[in-house]
Amino acid sequence: MSYVNVGKIINTHGIKGDLKIDVTTDFIEDRFKKGNKLYISADNQMIEVTVKSCRPFKNYLLVRFEGLEDINLVEKYKGCYIQSLKDDSLLNDNEYYANDLISLDVYDYNKQIGYVEDVILNPSQTILVVNGEHELMIPYVDAFVKKVDLGNHCIYCELIEGFYED
Repeated sequence: MSYVNVGKIINTHGIKGDLKIDVTTDFIEDRFKKGNKLYISADNQMIEVTVKSCRPFKNYLLVRFEGLEDINLVEKYKGCYIQSLKDDSLLNDNEYYANDLISLDVYDYNKQIGYVEDVILNPSQTILVVNGEHELMIPYVDAFVKKVDLGNHCIYCELIEGFYED
């Protein structure tokens, strides 16, 4: 089974087991709907949980899981990540999970310039952090990213002058 990170437990909220979650998925309604199975990544194991309720709270979600409706049962999960089974059907054509892009080789006009070290998910646009001779931050937009080839472990870009020095 393959998992994808959908959030991080920041803190508890109240005494009934609500968890304050910093969400890292674009599919909030799909991932956190009532009855959905998620996984808490804790102590090198995946603990399956079922969403009992979910509601927005400031810039976070407050989520309660079935059978964990007491602060004493959830405090130990502060700082843990929430995972979901990877579901490619949620993606449109030419969309990828950020985790699938990490470690891909990056080419600029067929010249390898490094590999994706990190993916920064900003509200305005996604940024590829490329580690190579120079560290680059490439906006993940059609103007620069021309093709993602997961099969060959590559991303092909066309960068403009000024991204790095030859």
